[in-house]
Amino acid sequence: MKLRWWTSGAALALGIVLLFAPVTSTPSQAQMSPMMGQPLDQLTGDEFDKAFLSQMTMHHAMAVMMARPAAANASHQELKDLSQRMIDDQTREIAQMRGWAKDWYSMDIADPVAMMDQMMGQGMPGMGQGMPGKGQGMPGMNQGMPGMNQGMPGMSQGMPGMNHMGDMSMMHNMSMMASLSKLPPQRLEAVFMSQMIPHHQGAIDMAKLVPDRAAHQELKDLSTTIIESQGTEITTMTNWLSSWYSL
Repeated sequence: MKLRWWTSGAALALGIVLLFAPVTSTPSQAQMSPMMGQPLDQLTGDEFDKAFLSQMTMHHAMAVMMARPAAANASHQELKDLSQRMIDDQTREIAQMRGWAKDWYSMDIADPVAMMDQMMGQGMPGMGQGMPGKGQGMPGMNQGMPGMNQGMPGMSQGMPGMNHMGDMSMMHNMSMMASLSKLPPQRLEAVFMSQMIPHHQGAIDMAKLVPDRAAHQELKDLSTTIIESQGTEITTMTNWLSSWYSL
């Protein structure tokens, strides 16, 4: 029987909550599997693969949503180019993982980027009311550039209430993503890179679990690609934050 995950607004909300879980160097604390009720580092074989495919497609989709404003509006062409590569690479990997889920497990993972586009296009309450110049959209935004590293869920502090999914506001999280496009170019760059560095680290932490736990070699090969490519991008963005903004 086919497994149909991420096919409703409730399921998407769950995925967004998962995405914003605190990312630390301890994957057992950072990457929980809501479908299995266990951390990824307690799963192996097919059960690990199913959970990983579901979680990483959602994680990639949020990266695509975050990268779009930078690709369009960043003030440095280098960051525009890097952001577009993120979009291209992670969109391709989403399609690859959705295909594997279908082929290996008859598991339908709906396109999370399309779902987020639809939700944002429908004008969800709170969208676009984030932080243009007022620091109301993300923690730390009203602090100027210093403190920017406190800005995005997925940092080591995580978000309050993350142990209680009911306390999370999906619309608030989506509003923060929409608010990126409202920032002036230089501030957009600093906020985006400060967000994307820990977001990439979260993907790396998940990918590091794959070699010892996954059932499929294809997933092991993909994990190597994620670790190498996103690790390089972290280094690049860290250097740009330092040289461009002294952060």
